[in-house]
Amino acid sequence: MLKGVLNAIGRFDMIGEGDRVVAGVSGGADSVTLLLQLAEYRLLTGYTLQVFHLNHMIRDEAGADEEFVRLLCERLDVPFISEKADVPVLSAQWHMSEEEAGRKIRYDRMRALGADKIAVGHHMDDQAETVLLNMCRGSGLHGMVGIAPVQDDIIRPLIYMTKAEIEAYLKSVDQDWCTDVTNASWEYTRNKLRHHIIPALTEDINGRTIGHIAAIADDMYEIERYIASETDRLYDSLIIEEQVDQGKISLSLKGLRGADPYMLREVLLKAVEKLTPRRKDITRAHITQIADICRTQGEKTLDMPYGLLVRKTYDRLIIGRRRESYEDTGDIFKSDWHDQRKISVPELKEGETWSAEFDGAYNIAMRVSDRNTNKEIPNNTYTKWFDYDKIDWSELCIRYREQGDYLTINDSGSRKTLQDYMVNEKIERSLRASIPLLADGSHIMWVAGYRISSFYKLTGESKRILEVNIIQRQPEGDRS
Repeated sequence: MLKGVLNAIGRFDMIGEGDRVVAGVSGGADSVTLLLQLAEYRLLTGYTLQVFHLNHMIRDEAGADEEFVRLLCERLDVPFISEKADVPVLSAQWHMSEEEAGRKIRYDRMRALGADKIAVGHHMDDQAETVLLNMCRGSGLHGMVGIAPVQDDIIRPLIYMTKAEIEAYLKSVDQDWCTDVTNASWEYTRNKLRHHIIPALTEDINGRTIGHIAAIADDMYEIERYIASETDRLYDSLIIEEQVDQGKISLSLKGLRGADPYMLREVLLKAVEKLTPRRKDITRAHITQIADICRTQGEKTLDMPYGLLVRKTYDRLIIGRRRESYEDTGDIFKSDWHDQRKISVPELKEGETWSAEFDGAYNIAMRVSDRNTNKEIPNNTYTKWFDYDKIDWSELCIRYREQGDYLTINDSGSRKTLQDYMVNEKIERSLRASIPLLADGSHIMWVAGYRISSFYKLTGESKRILEVNIIQRQPEGDRS
């Protein structure tokens, strides 16, 4: 194997024995190298490899790319699945770029295949582009991390290889690849960096520019982890009142004023993120505004995205979601925000798949299959199996917690309220109202990230499986 790929897999423990890995392969040099290396890695670690190819219906030659990947998989003895999606139409419907829409569809469909790990071909040049793009967009330290080698279920084994190294490798093994003509287009912002800015930096300033930027991103990955732990520690020391389920957080104003300026902004960002469905519309300018009023005298208020109101009193800073109309009673931040977040799941037949976005923060994927006793039940935080025939499909939904929720906690049918379960598991109170649930009426099938209800577990009598994947969406600015 290529040393850089082997090092990346080993350093970040990307693939374990028994893992089910689905690789996204377009036919380009990056994904072809990814496939060759993963196929070779099967000799070192026992895991299952499958390839997924998506025809974006953008280019006329896309059909030829699909056939190329199919034949390559046949030669390597790797299962191949291909699907089509009209990405230009979907991107218009979803109000996002074609790149974002294509990424969303690919990940949704790969997760629907039951992947433990999703392997993609991002490399060092992609890393450099992402870091520069994030710098230009003002994303700060978080953006300097660029593309994480491992992010939830997504792995990037080529992250320490350059584009030049990838192409040189393919030539050395006499392996062709497909060329995507859209990569040469100046239509996309990223391609302006790829075909103009980075070549200028490399040719006119330093030939090792890409490697140096990637090294900075690697350092920032470690630095951000350290800062995150320090932010958590400082945040916990400043909490006066934290009621995320009611949409309200109060922090000590004296403590905020005494904090380091950078750590002050990190703590404020953490508080705001706890009360918002996603980070996209929370900018550096918003956080700076909040930091500024911490230093001023007298009471101040700020309106923020997602219906947030920030209020500074004489001794505390209060951040909360507010109703469209309210009275200033001191409890103005109570909210029914979570109560409106619910998605009904359509009844699926054997072989069918379904995917959705929940609350702007999670990707949901489901599929139904027959019970193959040779398959092991996945031991995965993000993927669970359920006995299909025990589900009341008229009641099945994805939602947040509600009054009366309960789980079955053992094979004898004993029940426990969701509230008692969360308390016993020591789940932070601030997190309880924002954990997605797979619910069959009031019966909670799965507390995502935690346990499933014993009632729905597979038994020797189970004939069909509902496989469910719930995973947090990628943050903006990360080209996943």
